[in-house]
Amino acid sequence: MEWLISRALWQLVVVFMSLAAMLIVGIAFFDAHLTLTWLSILIIILGGVIFTGLGMMISRFAKDEETANAATSAITFPMMFLSGSFFPLEQMPDYLQQIAKVLPLTYLNNGLRDTMVFGNTSGALFNLEVIALLAAVFVIVGAYISKWTND
Repeated sequence: MEWLISRALWQLVVVFMSLAAMLIVGIAFFDAHLTLTWLSILIIILGGVIFTGLGMMISRFAKDEETANAATSAITFPMMFLSGSFFPLEQMPDYLQQIAKVLPLTYLNNGLRDTMVFGNTSGALFNLEVIALLAAVFVIVGAYISKWTND
């Protein structure tokens, strides 16, 4: 349990350092206007937990670090393009929009957009509920299938 908590906390440190860098660049160079609220911070924290759980699931099947990196890239890069991180979901064909609805990053993006850009608390709360559910499922499944001993 200590290992799991330490990994999640380390991922949160990395997430908040990345967030700080992105916010500084966005505000300084692109004149971005956004609001950081308790709801957005909670969404960010649970987003970190989701991807910690996903990493645990990947690590169960990866035999070495290179395999784990390749598997992670094979999952995360398509997810970034299909979840509305770079392109609006509305501009995608219907079948890609349906795929996006099962990706956790879609709800993370939508939740952050709702709370930080649009001020849509009800939309952010819905996305937070989905993210919290997925975080719990990913961590529980990841902890359950992980081998806790060396071969």
